[in-house]
Amino acid sequence: MSTLNFGETDPAPSTPTVPLACVLSLARERRARWHPASPVHLQIAEWVCSLVTSGNLTAGDKLPPERQLAEALAVSRMTLRQALEGLQTAGWLTRTRGRHGGAVIANHRSDVDISNLVGLRTQLLQSAMTASSRLISATVQVPDDATRAALRLGPDDTVFDVIRVRFADDVAVVLERSFFPTALFADLLDLDLTGSMYSIMRRHYALGPVSATQELTAIIIDPADAAVLDAAPGSPILSIARTSIAGNGTPVEFSRDLFRSDTLRVTVSGRVSSATDSLSEPSQTSPPHSPPPNRSAGSTLAG
Repeated sequence: MSTLNFGETDPAPSTPTVPLACVLSLARERRARWHPASPVHLQIAEWVCSLVTSGNLTAGDKLPPERQLAEALAVSRMTLRQALEGLQTAGWLTRTRGRHGGAVIANHRSDVDISNLVGLRTQLLQSAMTASSRLISATVQVPDDATRAALRLGPDDTVFDVIRVRFADDVAVVLERSFFPTALFADLLDLDLTGSMYSIMRRHYALGPVSATQELTAIIIDPADAAVLDAAPGSPILSIARTSIAGNGTPVEFSRDLFRSDTLRVTVSGRVSSATDSLSEPSQTSPPHSPPPNRSAGSTLAG
């Protein structure tokens, strides 16, 4: 699996900036508001995440000792440890044992495998506490030449142009601009477009994507997009152009997305097909540099 990280590195932990007494004070304010319908350890984890996303805690800040924090939150140390273990697994903090050990806020980035077409929200929730979308606009447009070619549209065809911002733990991480053929997705704009678009495509139109081709480019974000993503103007960002294909071979989506690699760990997973494997591995009975056998014109080579 490859990890894509354009212009960003994990900085060394900073010197703790938030006094432990401040965290304990916030914990005492929070303990009176546990909701009986949700496990307390999950609520504690969400509370810690909210302190990070709000800026009350930053990478390198150390949480109070377990005993003190558990007392401040009015929970058992076992419940607190469940919350800390979940946060550690999700990459929100690191934990070390010993006299000088403890829980330290990490430089958290949510994981996204762009080769997985299960949907972005599902992937974000594997390493983030919350995932959401905000719809910026949804209109009918005449496609540009690149969109028309990707979706194999005729000169008179139109597309739905859907622009959304995706959030992980209330932090803007992706700016999506997706185009869908109006001929395939009638009344799309009448549906709730803040959820999973792929789920809508599957459930309402039986045209969920099963494969995609993607082009990745490192670019400098322009000021308008930087404002939408709350990113630094002029900073590097990962641009991904994707064409998604339905099971019947029809192109159903063309998108141009911007991924913040400072808040996302973008990966690409892959596998070697049996056909490729059989071609790339030399036979034990063949000389190392013997030419490959002749193949008929109808053979398909996996690449």
